[in-house]
Amino acid sequence: MHNIVTIAAFAAGGLLVTGGPIHRGTAAGGSSSSPTASATVQIEPCKLLTKEQVATVLPNHDGGSVAHAGPSLIPGVSAYQCSYLNPDMGLFTVILNVAVDQERFADIKPSFSMTTVTKVPVADGGWMRGDSDDFKLTAAKGLTVIDLELMAPGADKKSAALVALGQAVAAKL
Repeated sequence: MHNIVTIAAFAAGGLLVTGGPIHRGTAAGGSSSSPTASATVQIEPCKLLTKEQVATVLPNHDGGSVAHAGPSLIPGVSAYQCSYLNPDMGLFTVILNVAVDQERFADIKPSFSMTTVTKVPVADGGWMRGDSDDFKLTAAKGLTVIDLELMAPGADKKSAALVALGQAVAAKL
């Protein structure tokens, strides 16, 4: 079984957390409208992308490690994170926040000033923002918010690769 350590922090427009696979649905005995029901789908955050896909934005990475998989600080929302590290180059994170229903999704739904982001074709809607060394993609698919963040020199020059990675993650949900 997975050892689960929960670290909750806000970054990349999402929650950073630690653990195992995602499961979408309802908790045993709970209903999808219950604020304490956990979102559940058989997804492991570090298996959403291949090593080769991640290497398009972070070459020679460590293969990724699950930082969290489970309930977040928001009732009815589960959070999942995989972090990939290249100590000489940077960090790439994949974060998913999954709501159990539309009401909970309203709490995590992305919203940006259109002057601070670039709209991109990922899932139900995607947005990119950041600077040269910290570039982010946020997308929504159904009741899930996908956050990808690349913290590395020249991160902003890898926007096309980040869009492709966002589309690949969305395709697996």
